[in-house]
Amino acid sequence: MLDTCKFVLSLDIGGVNTKSSLVCLDLASYVEKSVPKYIERYENVLMYSHSLFCSTQYFPFWQKTLTQFTTILRKLRIKTENYLLEYIKINYPEIQKIQLMNSRKFFRIKQQGFEQISKGSDEFLPIEYNVVITITAELSDAFSTKKEGITIICQHLQQVFNSDYVFLIDVNGDFISVQQALSDYLSVSASNWVATSLVFGENEELAILLDMGTTTLDLIPIRNGRPVPIGKNDVDRLINWELYYTGVLRPPIPTIVTNIPFRDTLCPISFERFALMADVYMILGQITESEYLCDTADGRGKSLEECYARLARIICGDSNIVTKGEMDTIAEYAFKVHKEMVQDAIQRLINQFIRRFLIPPSKIHFIVTGLGAKILLIPVLKEMSIQEDQIFCKSFSEKEHVISTAICLGIVFLKHEIQRTLVSNRV
Repeated sequence: MLDTCKFVLSLDIGGVNTKSSLVCLDLASYVEKSVPKYIERYENVLMYSHSLFCSTQYFPFWQKTLTQFTTILRKLRIKTENYLLEYIKINYPEIQKIQLMNSRKFFRIKQQGFEQISKGSDEFLPIEYNVVITITAELSDAFSTKKEGITIICQHLQQVFNSDYVFLIDVNGDFISVQQALSDYLSVSASNWVATSLVFGENEELAILLDMGTTTLDLIPIRNGRPVPIGKNDVDRLINWELYYTGVLRPPIPTIVTNIPFRDTLCPISFERFALMADVYMILGQITESEYLCDTADGRGKSLEECYARLARIICGDSNIVTKGEMDTIAEYAFKVHKEMVQDAIQRLINQFIRRFLIPPSKIHFIVTGLGAKILLIPVLKEMSIQEDQIFCKSFSEKEHVISTAICLGIVFLKHEIQRTLVSNRV
């Protein structure tokens, strides 16, 4: 039944990309059909929920105005409501009139779709959707402090969405209101790892979640299905090797290598931002142009030829001076060093994990996800002699794996709603 459907728009607001996902779940049908022992499992919620859309919006805060961010949010709200109306039209053709409670809009069916009208009556079926959010953009140098970042982002969320239906996930895995987030900004700062580790780690007794995206690598210890990091903010997580600041796309080449093999010698490179690791992975065929989800270093295009041109500049050359074969060798070397860096970070956390829980490495499961899962994480783990039956790759479709955090965020919220429904039924 439509009145028992829960619609959730989840937003992962990063400093570079804002990722979104809209999912829905018929709570009544879910409770009725689910096997009782599985009913509160994330994997069960994920299996029964429906994804209406997912998307990535490139939005580097330091290059944009906050007015533009508000425009992005408004477009997401309109997109959400359009998808919601289309879902209702297809799956509940008997519904003639609805009211979107969040935006206080009234719609009635006309011919093949819904049209908005200026006012309604008591006959309109009330529909609501929640907006759940995780934020890492507060670290962007667009803001003077994390507090300023959280405050400004929350204010813009309030301008676009009805605050009564907006919740942020905190570092403890709880959903809190915008007002609570404003009064305790550190509890929601850089909380993007929480939902992913809850969903992907729920069946794990002892595991490490490795989530590598465009910019960073999260290394989250998991015990008895729950994340157990030592640090819960960026600084503490960096100190404890639970956050490592390298990703697949955005690191400039000089953050990976300082010298490269060139014409039978080691050539020092220029410490300019001439090229990114995204150029390396394009040249090596590890990513496609559509997966090049950041600006290029020179503002030009993302074709293979343009990637070669940027890579040549790191030794102050160009395509007339450096051959493609030589640039392939440079790319392969950068990839090798990048793997070694990631391997070192993972090994440090493994050593810490063993000291904390007094277990042999063979007992640890490794859950890998994100854009870097197949490009870097799995190859690195295999080179570390981690057995294949210890490695579990958690990904969605080719498009969805990039926004896995946003999807997991929606699933965690739906589980909270299921738990509330079960408690109400018991009462």
